Amino acid sequence: MKKEIIKWLNNIEKQDGTPPDSVIAFNLGLMESEQGFVKYFVGAFEYSEEDDDWACIEPPSKPYRYLRLPEEVQNEPWETILNLSNKAFYQLESDGTLNKTLIKNAKAITTGFDDGELLKIR
Repeated sequence: MKKEIIKWLNNIEKQDGTPPDSVIAFNLGLMESEQGFVKYFVGAFEYSEEDDDWACIEPPSKPYRYLRLPEEVQNEPWETILNLSNKAFYQLESDGTLNKTLIKNAKAITTGFDDGELLKIR
């Protein structure tokens, strides 16, 4: 899943360019859609560690800001999807790979399902 995530982030940067410095936080959200489990990418001008409402942003309108998760995980329960996603992001953050993507300057990076608690990656 890590390779797919990096390829996805690189494609977003290719399409949209590097986010302005005023975008300080990114949520790499998870949701279940008609196409299965997907991740989506949103940025925010504000961030609060105490209140996840900062990430309640309009969903992306551009299709390339969504990433359908690999077929081999689509039949897994949502808890497994969340754990696999978290593990991939934590590894990408700890090995420095996220510092080579469009979110390199982020003050905060989170992930999680829309209706659940966000987990802080950075």
